[in-house]
Amino acid sequence: IQFHSSFFPLNPIECVSQQSRAEDCTNPHELSNIFRRISIRSMIKMMMMLMIQLVLIVAVLGWSQSSIIIEKTDSCESLLPVELINEIDNYQAVVNRIIDAVVNGSFKGRTWRELAGFVDDFGPRFTGTETLERSIDYVIDRSKTLGLENVHGEVAPVPRWIRGKESATLVSPRKKDLRMLGLGYSVGTPNEGITADAIIVESFAELKRRADEVAGKIVVYNQDFVSYGETVIYRSSGASEAAKYGALAVLIRSITPLSIYSPHTGMMSYEDNVRKIPAACITIEDAQMLGRLAARGETDTNKIIK
Repeated sequence: IQFHSSFFPLNPIECVSQQSRAEDCTNPHELSNIFRRISIRSMIKMMMMLMIQLVLIVAVLGWSQSSIIIEKTDSCESLLPVELINEIDNYQAVVNRIIDAVVNGSFKGRTWRELAGFVDDFGPRFTGTETLERSIDYVIDRSKTLGLENVHGEVAPVPRWIRGKESATLVSPRKKDLRMLGLGYSVGTPNEGITADAIIVESFAELKRRADEVAGKIVVYNQDFVSYGETVIYRSSGASEAAKYGALAVLIRSITPLSIYSPHTGMMSYEDNVRKIPAACITIEDAQMLGRLAARGETDTNKIIK
């Protein structure tokens, strides 16, 4: 497989003002993080607001007939301080008023249109990008226009990673371009890409059993989908697990039960003190095809291009 990818983490530069723009705050040739406006406590409150928004969307879609009462659960007690749980519970009346306004009041029919307009205007909003900066400024301005209280921006560090050109090609037994998407925070390949034989495995257990075959190869994970929570570990940890045995790169079957020849990307991470190697997702169809070739002893070379 021939694998080639160019991904760029960028260095931190502080962005504070509401009207800051990505071009004012970043240098595309620097490496690591970028600062943005959310404190830890604000992040928790933002998560609370996202939960509220989800309930609102459910209401707008007609899954609720009138007001919604969110039942208190104790499932967060092991994760959050009691005082924070109590603070969250205190928002119950506010949540119910918001839902009632959306379903029956002045916002009836407006919430979905606002969301549709926001997504249509801004599209994907990856961390550290100019699009995210502009979308945050829009939400701040829009919130003020709607009369919300205490609307402001705060500063916080967030990872920044830029997707460059990327490709993967099966070289033997026939030439075939593989649909792929590099995983978020993956390192890139050398400029010339990586060309190496592929080894296809269906589990970490098989990877470990065949450890002496891995060095200098591209590991292709063709794992079965059990559930997202159980299977996503191949995406998050697959690169480091393969690197421990000397792999040059990994291609991972998309973490989804269904596919229309569509690769699914997402975030991955690296273990400390383990060599970082490029990682990308490929489609279910291509992963299964590579698995069949390997079963017949026909998988030779894959070129991964970043």
